[in-house]
Amino acid sequence: MKRSEHKQSPKCEGSKSNGPNRKQDAQENKRRPASAKSKPETKKTHEPSTSKQGQPTDKSEKQRSSVTYLIKKQPVECEKKKFPAKTADKKQADKCEKEKSSSSPVEKKHTDKKEKQKPAAQKSDKKQTDKSEKQKSPVTSVDRKQTDKSEQQKPPPKTLDKKPTDKCVKEKSQSTSLDKETAKDRIPVNTVIRERFSGHQDKCKLSMEEVSPAAKTINSFIDDFIQKLKEISTLNWNSFRSGSYYDKTKNCHPDEFDIMFYPELSVEVDFDDMKIPGFYKVKMVSPRVPELEHVLDKDRYIVPDKFKKYVFGLFDRVLGPDGIRQGRRTKRKSTLNPRSPAYTVYYDAFPGKSSIDIDLVPSFYITGWPPEKIARKINPSWISLDDVVNKAMISYDVVCKTCPEGAADKNLLFRLSFSRTEKMLVKHANSADKLNFKKTAFRFIKLCIQDLKEKHPRKVEKFCSYHIKQFMFSQYDTWPTRESEEVRIQRCLIGELIKTLSLPTPTILNYIIKNDNVIRYVSSEEIAVIVKGLQEKFKLLH
Repeated sequence: MKRSEHKQSPKCEGSKSNGPNRKQDAQENKRRPASAKSKPETKKTHEPSTSKQGQPTDKSEKQRSSVTYLIKKQPVECEKKKFPAKTADKKQADKCEKEKSSSSPVEKKHTDKKEKQKPAAQKSDKKQTDKSEKQKSPVTSVDRKQTDKSEQQKPPPKTLDKKPTDKCVKEKSQSTSLDKETAKDRIPVNTVIRERFSGHQDKCKLSMEEVSPAAKTINSFIDDFIQKLKEISTLNWNSFRSGSYYDKTKNCHPDEFDIMFYPELSVEVDFDDMKIPGFYKVKMVSPRVPELEHVLDKDRYIVPDKFKKYVFGLFDRVLGPDGIRQGRRTKRKSTLNPRSPAYTVYYDAFPGKSSIDIDLVPSFYITGWPPEKIARKINPSWISLDDVVNKAMISYDVVCKTCPEGAADKNLLFRLSFSRTEKMLVKHANSADKLNFKKTAFRFIKLCIQDLKEKHPRKVEKFCSYHIKQFMFSQYDTWPTRESEEVRIQRCLIGELIKTLSLPTPTILNYIIKNDNVIRYVSSEEIAVIVKGLQEKFKLLH
């Protein structure tokens, strides 16, 4: 077909330029088959023929235009019916028309059926398109609004998943599993290392010759103190003996005791304000307490500073000239920390020996347990006695420790104290330990810090045994389940403490109070000194 078209076009062009012979052209058109007539004419609709000089012939152009109109009129109308959205694109329409004209009637019906199903669904029914887009490709959509909507629906599950994760991370210890760290430790333990370790342990031991007399003397002191306090006060006072001596983690000498004094009154903690972990307002619930009316504000909230000063005044009277006889051998600490909740005295119990340091702490006793959002319910696997855990969560205290952070009601904030709970946990820490080593390991680290305090008294001040206790509780949760040398456990413990204190934000989480970093008030300079000192102790065990 291409060759015949190529031969005929020059002849037609030549005749057109010399003038047309209408009769001859009509006879030739009758002789030609229909396919030969339509195809050249279809071609001419796209490429109008010109004369040799490049100008179209008027008469032939009229003929071609009439034929072209008849040919183009029907496809365009079909296109408008079948493809209303694509009529603007003439080239695409002509291309589709050529394909349809060459196809068979059966194929054409099949094609028309497909075309009606696809384009019509995409253009005429937008809702159907959106529905199919959601099913087929939820990420890519023709409708931008629908895409944005689907994108907005995706993030919430991730956000919801992230919150519990963050919460769990905050509750977990900052250090890794002690059991895994000890299992990884392949450094041999030779005789020299064992001797160094034993020598350090010997310093931790309390002399039984000192323990019994000290315990008897302190118990007598407290009994007399309470009796005199009840004489000068209308309140019914009671005491609780806390501290390292009573939970059996005291090192070297029995020369430090902590005693909490509290009146038997009904108070409640306001947990609505959770801005500062561990610090909350306390309201007097007892109907009328004349002796303490001056320490309450208009809403009957207890003002910690007023309560502390009043009770400290009572302590002065108990230990004064008209007080107990032991008061003559006591001397109040001269440099008092205004933020400390303790009334500290030095008691010369034994002539010729060092005085005993006694912290007298005013407090309020509260029955029950704080809400779960404030304090977690403990269930340590390292205590084998269920009754101990149950008793450990029946009460807590509040003390007059000044909040170091700024707050709207800062002057009304008390500090939560779980000394009773912590005492029971430490006292029974070895109940599920085959090595009977938990409390000894605790005392080992305490002695390391005590050595640093003696070596750098002005640089190591705030870091104390309370911080070490909170660290040890978290380590007890991941204590080695298999038998291992004590040296390995101890050096892994020190290594974990060094790692914890070397974090960009050093963090030791409170074992009971949620989101409470107990060392957030310790300066970076002091922590740097502690890390350096612990690294030296760490080398001795290698």
